[in-house]
Amino acid sequence: MARYLAISAHPDDETLFAGGYLARRAAEGHAVYLLLTTRGEGGEVGEPPVGPRERLGEFREQEMRHAAAALGAAWLDFLPFVDPHMEIGGEARAIEASLDEFSAHVARHLERLRPDVVLTHGSGGEYGHPQHVYTHQATMAALERLDGWQPQQVLTWMANVGANAEDRLTNRADQADEVLDLAGTAWFEAKVRAALCHRSQHAMFLRNSGKPSVREMVRTLEAFKEWRVVSGERLG
Repeated sequence: MARYLAISAHPDDETLFAGGYLARRAAEGHAVYLLLTTRGEGGEVGEPPVGPRERLGEFREQEMRHAAAALGAAWLDFLPFVDPHMEIGGEARAIEASLDEFSAHVARHLERLRPDVVLTHGSGGEYGHPQHVYTHQATMAALERLDGWQPQQVLTWMANVGANAEDRLTNRADQADEVLDLAGTAWFEAKVRAALCHRSQHAMFLRNSGKPSVREMVRTLEAFKEWRVVSGERLG
């Protein structure tokens, strides 16, 4: 049994970008771990609102726990950082923490969990979200500071397979090494179930995708770039 650790910026990122992959690994009997850098406190409260804004982090944590169960995850935890508030149509921001502090928190979880495979955001932050980019940077920095061991594989999601190059969420500089087609699979159904758990974000999902339902918004193609990381060095 292998250990898979997905490190994401906000609740729902791991679901939308790699939910099928994670559900497949869990169904195969592997241990899937999820580490969230924030509770998504700065996001939207939903239409209608799931509750008052000051409790959004609490609500999104519970949504994330239900989504983790839908994906078959064995473990879930959150780093102690707060997601900056962003108005609809406003400017997204990264957490207020230095790269050294951020990567140190990630490294402690890596040392404790010793995952065989690590997954995280692509180098472009998908659509350029600063916290997505920062999470990619912090994860890579954390891997570089490990002493004596490294995961067997490091993957970033939403990689470029060519056919998806114009998708606004594709990390165009990250050429895909691994592609998973979820169409008609049980893993796609698990991904849909997980996406449905993120109720506070449904209005945003539909607005940004232009799709009429959450199910139709969920992507069937997942693509990953493999990175080689050794202590003190990274090769893309």
